[in-house]
Amino acid sequence: MKQIFKYCYLIMALLLIAGKGAYAQTAKTKKILVIGVDGIINTAIDYAATPGIHDLISNASYSMNGYGGIPAYTSSGWATLLTGVSADKHGVNTNLSFAGNKFSQYPSVVSRIKSGAPSIVIASVVRTAEINTLLNQSADQKFQYGTDDDVYKKSLEMVKQANMGAVFVQFSSPADVGASVGFQLRKAAYVLAIQKIDEYVTGLSAAIKARATYASEDWDIFFASTHGGTESGVPQSNTPDEINVPVILSGSELDKKELVGATLAPRENADNILKLNKASSGERTYVRVPIKGTPLQGMNKFTIETWVKADVNDSDPSIIGDKNWDSGGLPGFTICRSGTSWKINIANQKSERYDIGSSKALEDGNWHHLAVTFDKTKTCAVYQDGVKVNESALTYKDADNMASPYDYLCLGQDGTQVYSGGAPNWAGSFNEVRIWTDVLSAETIQKYMYLRNIENSDHPNKASLNLYLKMDDVQGTVVKDYSGKGRNGELIGPASERHPYYPIGLTDVSVNILSHLGMRADGSWGLEGSVLKSNLPYRLFKAN
Repeated sequence: MKQIFKYCYLIMALLLIAGKGAYAQTAKTKKILVIGVDGIINTAIDYAATPGIHDLISNASYSMNGYGGIPAYTSSGWATLLTGVSADKHGVNTNLSFAGNKFSQYPSVVSRIKSGAPSIVIASVVRTAEINTLLNQSADQKFQYGTDDDVYKKSLEMVKQANMGAVFVQFSSPADVGASVGFQLRKAAYVLAIQKIDEYVTGLSAAIKARATYASEDWDIFFASTHGGTESGVPQSNTPDEINVPVILSGSELDKKELVGATLAPRENADNILKLNKASSGERTYVRVPIKGTPLQGMNKFTIETWVKADVNDSDPSIIGDKNWDSGGLPGFTICRSGTSWKINIANQKSERYDIGSSKALEDGNWHHLAVTFDKTKTCAVYQDGVKVNESALTYKDADNMASPYDYLCLGQDGTQVYSGGAPNWAGSFNEVRIWTDVLSAETIQKYMYLRNIENSDHPNKASLNLYLKMDDVQGTVVKDYSGKGRNGELIGPASERHPYYPIGLTDVSVNILSHLGMRADGSWGLEGSVLKSNLPYRLFKAN
């Protein structure tokens, strides 16, 4: 018994010592520098000579493939970064304009800091005047300049001020150069613009470390690109090169690792995916959606679209379907594997069938957007990654019945739920599954294929959206339908994974700024980001 008490006292002493160490760490004054850069594409930092940025990365949670948001503009990117919500909430959807903003409902993180901790001195040094007049108007010191060099010089002054608590900086030269020569790493002018930004980062970091009070301060430096750009330089607002951006959150309390979606736990209300594996036991894993008596059963017109990332499969398993796929002449449809590509098979109750496929690779380890448009008496078209790859005229009549006799539409299986081709199920990942009882134009498919939260968008066919599975669910068997029709899917089987599609995004910046400064985001604010620090013992001691 004495030994037990002896060890208990020893553990308590260690906890007290650790607690004192943690308290000593929290005694440092929290400060932050936030650097937003317009126009750095996600591959640029690994290509260009950027020692200053890589020094941040060595002490950071980061991703070169963060989610900038749609539309991918300077105005919308800064609104997302500073408010912590995406464009469907903050309302900034126009290039070079903040018109339609909802900043009274979703104010800048600068306003939230000044409301919660008014003693923190904040500076905002920008190229775009509206950032200071509409978003960071609560900052104590605000400056706007026409060149990055002037922004840098003033920012140096700000981080050297003894009482400064937070500095927000905007650089824009990569976007300026990219718009002129294209956002291309083979263009020397674009690469040199990024390397100039790195010089600014290096200088600002050195100025912080040279502060007389630096030893008693705890500085975080956050670095993010508000949007990327196209090779032509002409903004399209929704291409991967514009959406995928580097986001680097550097600080002592953050994990020192690259954030990769497949290795992270899913987050509620984030952009997650559902991966279907092939269980070693042979038990099927799939999603089934009840369609009996709904417009989804026997559709005469439809558009089916989804993002998929295929694992290695064999034979011809159904990716999405409602028919018995043991015979292509049976009524209903299936979108299925075809070689290493895919196709749609569809037939009526007279066994009149069509097989219309893509010739592009599907099982190449990449995400692909698949879309099929069907108009029973006219045509069926197949799209991959926004490009029409095949089309066939149809000879069906108005009276033809396209309905499968089965009551479920399935992902990863056919309508029978027991198809054995490529058994036990198609293996791969789903994101953003949408079914419209209408034929979407090629332009509409291309414009909205990357957009999340379609139910809150200006999509012209929104009234015909009859199934919308975002795959954002993080647990349980319910796969929620966001079409407003209440057609929730059910996850069947054991071999599935859920994790983020984008591991980090611009919406994460604001909530981590608040976290570093010791402020908790209120749930009523509707912020979409997540706190990334994971030093659990430190947080527990701090709470005690």
